[in-house]
Amino acid sequence: MQTRALETLVRINDVQSFSKAAELQNMTLSALSMQMKALETELGADLFDRTFRPPKLTPLGRLVADRARALLREEQAIVGICGTATVLHGVFQIGFVQSASVRILPGFVRLARGHVPDAQFRFSSALSEVLENQVAAGQIDCAVITSAGQQEDSLRYDVIASEVMSIAAPSVNDGANFDVLSEKLPFIHFRPSTGIGKLIAGFFRNLPPSNHPTLVLDSIESCMECVKAGLGYTILPRPDILRYADEHVFVTNLEKHPISRDLVLVSRRSEPNPQWVAVVYDLLLKVA
Repeated sequence: MQTRALETLVRINDVQSFSKAAELQNMTLSALSMQMKALETELGADLFDRTFRPPKLTPLGRLVADRARALLREEQAIVGICGTATVLHGVFQIGFVQSASVRILPGFVRLARGHVPDAQFRFSSALSEVLENQVAAGQIDCAVITSAGQQEDSLRYDVIASEVMSIAAPSVNDGANFDVLSEKLPFIHFRPSTGIGKLIAGFFRNLPPSNHPTLVLDSIESCMECVKAGLGYTILPRPDILRYADEHVFVTNLEKHPISRDLVLVSRRSEPNPQWVAVVYDLLLKVA
């Protein structure tokens, strides 16, 4: 039995889409469909209900996918222990919180190609909480997320970078501090359910309520574009502010109540082959 077919089955189970799974597996949709039919023939079982379009996994198919995930992890561990501490072999699935994917992912890919050419990396992007849960469930191998303070006992958290949170305001407010801005302008709040958003919400929890409305947005770019348009001020990690800031933006620090966000690499403590985590972490440190 080819583990490649089992890997595809697991991928379909994760993304619930033939077309998305084909894209992530670097396959055509027809090749993926043929691969799954061949797997069903080999196993002598119906893994998909083809009365649906696209086909859906049967209960047996989901059970096989869950068992296959454990088998693939063992395969990866076996391949890993046959390498050295600085050489990676196999396929690794890494999640990135969106703000980190924009700034860190390209540099990581470039370094990985030179330092660990025998390793294959597959990437996904989601909110910190989602990625953390995926690591804990074994759906991905590790993830770069924003630490929100609470940590799961089953997971390991290694700090990649600590970034100061700063204020971005319309440039006509140049020189104003937080007290002045909060009295004068609406606040543009990056989605409170995100790691960054939770840090911001925690910051405001200890302050008197504002008389101005709060505009909640779900991307750093949209927050910064609203600042440029003069619609209010925001608080974000300074590197993300500087990435989008221009002459229409005034940037200053939170002097009275400074806060920062920690980017961390989260992985499972029960990882059977922890040396690969150390190699990935070292590459991330070089980029961050």
